[in-house]
Amino acid sequence: MFRSITPTELTFYVFYFYQSEAAAVTNISTGDLEVDDAIVLLLGAPSSPQLNGEIQGITRLEKLIFLLERETSADSWMTESADFKPYNYGPFSAKVYRAVDMLEAAGLLVDSARDSKSGEDSWEKGNAIYDSADIDPYTTRDFKLTTLGWRYYEKLENALTRDQRDDLSKFKSQFASIPLRQLVRYVYERYDTFTEKSLIREDVLTD
Repeated sequence: MFRSITPTELTFYVFYFYQSEAAAVTNISTGDLEVDDAIVLLLGAPSSPQLNGEIQGITRLEKLIFLLERETSADSWMTESADFKPYNYGPFSAKVYRAVDMLEAAGLLVDSARDSKSGEDSWEKGNAIYDSADIDPYTTRDFKLTTLGWRYYEKLENALTRDQRDDLSKFKSQFASIPLRQLVRYVYERYDTFTEKSLIREDVLTD
């Protein structure tokens, strides 16, 4: 009879998988790149010094992945869609949230949850990401690659062409450092089919 895997064991297996990938894989093909890989590539992409290996805020990260799929060449190397759906606070992807937690468990990134200095991240307080009431709407999550994360990023980066790497870097420079409210508004103005269910649509577009 099989027993269920404990959370501790799951964390170990996830960590072992990514550590093995980062240490042993010498040639990752673009046919292997999924949502978690896209997050690592976005974190590591060259940009302004203050964003070296870092993305500030879970809402920003989610919206960046949304735009990455639609406004860059990512569709030529991502083999898995983030499956964004219209939700209470605009386009939402449960895959992005799960991938972040998996990458943190594997030791590839640090999730430095801290008190939010602005109200933008609280916009997503109503979505039931894990059907949990424990999510603090006034906490933001900043993400930064670890040493192992950088090693994995280098393997992933080698799978991209020069043009794809340049495209990713340009995209990050354009969107990762602008005010979050401006980024969210950009999404709302251009992708209205993903914001038709939003509870904050009027606030975003009339502010």
